[in-house]
Amino acid sequence: MSRPATGVRYVVELAEQTENRARYQGFAHFPDKDLPLSVEVDLPAGATRASLSGGPPELERAAAALVRSATRAAVAASSALPRKIVRWRG
Repeated sequence: MSRPATGVRYVVELAEQTENRARYQGFAHFPDKDLPLSVEVDLPAGATRASLSGGPPELERAAAALVRSATRAAVAASSALPRKIVRWRG
């Protein structure tokens, strides 16, 4: 996957899942750099928290919201969470 020309591409993969929590690990890819990204999903509530090393808080909030949106249906149905989530935001 190539680097985005503008904006940020969030790419996370399901790294760990327990009965109470799921953890996604990956990167936020920018045109000029990549920042490590971790997002935790509380189960079964679905609340998310993101940590973006070296990034501003608004990008952490955006990453948490994207993962929450991508996992909402699976959490509500108590079904398998997505293995990989890829989203681009300009």
